[in-house]
Amino acid sequence: MQEPITQGGRPWRQVEAAGFAVVGITTFATLFFDRDEIPIVLIIGGVYVALGGAVWRWIGRPRVALAAAALGLLVEGGGVPFVLEDLSHIESWGSFAPTAVRVVAALLAIATGFISFFAPAMSGSRRVAVAAVALSVVLVVASVGASVSAGSDAAQATDVVVLAEGLEYPKVLLASEGLIGFHVTNEDPIRHTFVIDGTNVKLEVPASKQRRVEVELAAGEYRFFCDVPGHERMEGVLTVR
Repeated sequence: MQEPITQGGRPWRQVEAAGFAVVGITTFATLFFDRDEIPIVLIIGGVYVALGGAVWRWIGRPRVALAAAALGLLVEGGGVPFVLEDLSHIESWGSFAPTAVRVVAALLAIATGFISFFAPAMSGSRRVAVAAVALSVVLVVASVGASVSAGSDAAQATDVVVLAEGLEYPKVLLASEGLIGFHVTNEDPIRHTFVIDGTNVKLEVPASKQRRVEVELAAGEYRFFCDVPGHERMEGVLTVR
């Protein structure tokens, strides 16, 4: 039996369609920062754009809006660990800001999708949309401010210099055994970490900042890497003599 077309809840469904479109756009925007994730980003972004388009195309069919909201909730639930990781580092605007806008838009789309089905007569869709936009702006401005105000560590003359650029670390580092200082420069607009296998070194390096760490190491070879999800190719070998 064909679903009846109804105009009830239409304003909520309009907001839902717009919300999903924003999620798709911000998902595609992450390609500017992390080109290694192109396949999965294209898939997820495409799914959200398709959801927004479906809700708009069948604006009078509440079950379409409900199905889109349910699918959006399922996709967002699977990405919670990665989202929390980005949102816990407000000082790295390239990671925090797109994720924050995406989360606000996703929550807006999902919530309004359920409202349009279960409470279509409820008013306030425009106020909710304006509040979501305002919250997104506040979060982006706060992240940019935190990024600008975050300081960098100065290098010492004997430090091993490590450059993170274009989601790449040097493939080889050399050092003399004993107490070794590492000065890590992050040239990317997203956060990185500097981790040395077999040690307690896990240095957080915010976007466009410099951080320093010291560790006592014996002669040998050590793997170093960034453990941010999606940055798996950022690794190399440290040789200590």
